[in-house]
Amino acid sequence: MAQYLLLKHIEVQNANAIAGLTYGFPAITHFLGFAHALSRQLPGALGLRLGGVTVVSHENNVHVRQPTGWGDYVFALTRNPVTAKGETASINEEGRMNMQVSLLIEVEGLIAGDKAAAAQLIAEVKDLAPQRRLAGGQILTIGEVDLLADASMQKKALRRLMPGFVLCDRHDYLAQHHQHLLQHNAQASLFDAWCEFAMLTYHAVADDEHVPDDDNQPIPAQWQRVPKPKPGYLVPIMTGYRAISPCYAAGEVANVRDPEVPVSFVEAAYSVGEWRSVHRLKDIDDACWRYHGEHPWYLARVMAATHDEPIEPDVVPTTDDNTDFDPDFL
Repeated sequence: MAQYLLLKHIEVQNANAIAGLTYGFPAITHFLGFAHALSRQLPGALGLRLGGVTVVSHENNVHVRQPTGWGDYVFALTRNPVTAKGETASINEEGRMNMQVSLLIEVEGLIAGDKAAAAQLIAEVKDLAPQRRLAGGQILTIGEVDLLADASMQKKALRRLMPGFVLCDRHDYLAQHHQHLLQHNAQASLFDAWCEFAMLTYHAVADDEHVPDDDNQPIPAQWQRVPKPKPGYLVPIMTGYRAISPCYAAGEVANVRDPEVPVSFVEAAYSVGEWRSVHRLKDIDDACWRYHGEHPWYLARVMAATHDEPIEPDVVPTTDDNTDFDPDFL
């Protein structure tokens, strides 16, 4: 049975609120990267590895404002010092947020009942986790670090995480809706299906009770919101990457972060997620995100799911491996 490391009520400030084309919560890859970085820093003598991550959101506050007091929100940006000429310095727009989350991180390689190893793991994580950034933000406090070694402890932990919402994988909804669109439009793409989960759409419904006698008069109508293709608190999310270039050998590309590993240029891949109350989660593994790599895809997904159809990036099939970027898109 899987064992999980609980990092409860992590307070984070100035986390990245932009994930590719979406905003409002960090990409799931941020949390998997955090677990991977922790895993690399654990002492080798422990012989442990941190794997998948279940994300529970308790509170979040995106740094936005309404310049006119109403209408669209814009990001509240930092004010940088003026230049040597006394002019306002140029900035890169960044979306930031404060959040409180809990993470349930899968632990691999720990023998059940090994209390000494469990105690050392908890002590190491308590020391290492606050030193790292989570989604680009600073970790202020961590309420509790505990090891959930059996099903009973895991069920109790889920109850103690309420109130909170867990991010679940709903790429099957995307695949189903895409097939539905194809029945009416053979040219419908996955992007069209994804947009219907992302957009807020309204349509006009004619008021049949007040139809004017004169055909030249406009027909009264009411604007009604169009429901999303599936029920639930569904959101567009970024779930990984897709290669848009060949895989270059180590050192072949200049100015990369790590010149000792192979390099490939990528674009973001998108899918659909659902926020569900923690009390509806029967098992932690049902919402545990893990990396799945199969060239040219590198995705985070819940492995219990059976279908995966992420949004294709902007590529043209000019080679056998279909990894060439279309420069005309820009």
